[in-house]
Amino acid sequence: MKNEVIYQIFPERFCNGNKNNDPPITSSWNSPVSKNCFMGGDLEGITKKIDYIVDLGITSIYLNPIFQSPSNHKYDTSDYYKIDSHLGSLEDFTLLIELCHDKNIKIIIDGVFNHTSTDFFAFKDILVNQNNSKYVNWYEISEYPVTIKENPPYTACGGAEYLPKLNTKNKEVQCYIIDVIKYWESIGIDGIRLDVPFEIHPSLLTKIRKETKLFLIGEIWGYDGETIPKYFNSVTNYGLRDLIKKAVINQCITSSMFINEWDFINKTYKENVLNLLNLAGSHDTKRIYNLCNGNIKKEKLFYLFLFIMPGIPLIYYGDEIGLQGENDPYCRGCMDWNEKNWNMNIYDFINKLIKMRKEFDVLVDGNLRLTPLSERTIKIERYKDFKKIIFYINFGFQDATINKIIIPSMDYVIL
Repeated sequence: MKNEVIYQIFPERFCNGNKNNDPPITSSWNSPVSKNCFMGGDLEGITKKIDYIVDLGITSIYLNPIFQSPSNHKYDTSDYYKIDSHLGSLEDFTLLIELCHDKNIKIIIDGVFNHTSTDFFAFKDILVNQNNSKYVNWYEISEYPVTIKENPPYTACGGAEYLPKLNTKNKEVQCYIIDVIKYWESIGIDGIRLDVPFEIHPSLLTKIRKETKLFLIGEIWGYDGETIPKYFNSVTNYGLRDLIKKAVINQCITSSMFINEWDFINKTYKENVLNLLNLAGSHDTKRIYNLCNGNIKKEKLFYLFLFIMPGIPLIYYGDEIGLQGENDPYCRGCMDWNEKNWNMNIYDFINKLIKMRKEFDVLVDGNLRLTPLSERTIKIERYKDFKKIIFYINFGFQDATINKIIIPSMDYVIL
């Protein structure tokens, strides 16, 4: 997967391809979003926009949850074996997989196995039968009667009463989740991104790693070198995101400090650093446009770092056209399909970076050498065998002169 360029899609907000499966109350497309609103995006919409994804240069699609769920975000699963009815059908999903595979695009889905919705069959049985339920050990219950309320009598993800946490140490739960994964693997998916895996019991993570050949991505916000390749093939590289943010957006570190912090990431993950998921934004962060306060030079430099540092680049849908949005739920706005509103400066630059990464394989698996040239000017070399590509990056406030080359503030030169 180190050759991939991943496109993350929040299905409910990407494209409404079939209005017949819209929720009863659906807001008009591109209207302001709220925590609980529905916009009608679905799997058919992704299928209809596949040429757009191909033209951008994407080779893998990561879908936020698509299983049956009462919410717009789908992180509260009601049925792991069903596609959410408002997103489409199993036939819609298999068609999308087939179409993507025909175009050499892989499909990665979100696996939310740490918690369920309160509408999940096992939890509903507990609500009815209480401590006589055969599923009492599927959850972490502290007292009876079990009711859905604030500060619930069961462990909940993030303390949210509508997200009861599964007892992932329980062998019955583990067998159930393994069966779910194998089912979707048989349908044809290529990978799974595991939600909050740091809350899942290590024994289950070990079983998942052993029982499937799928590409496994762990959602890790900190640094944990033991998780890859022990449990996952890849983890989210929020550490690199924070590092680039300090350099490019906050401009609060020097080039030497940048190198020292990168060395920590590199030593943490060693050879697995090539498989880390490099991201500028996600459904859990403010959009990169907002992070950069609309400064396009900073945004382009941010993406340049993402694409030339070791790891797998990920683009959050809409970031490539300058979609705006603060933190959740505003980072989950509708994809704007009116090309007149697109920021083509950003789009063309990202498209160029993708083509460059495909053309120069040293950007995929080449060695890395970082050299500080001045306070905020850095030399980045990617090399392998007799091939080498060099970037001079100035993330400082003023123009810099390096070896008689003038590099404007917040800009770069490629050799």
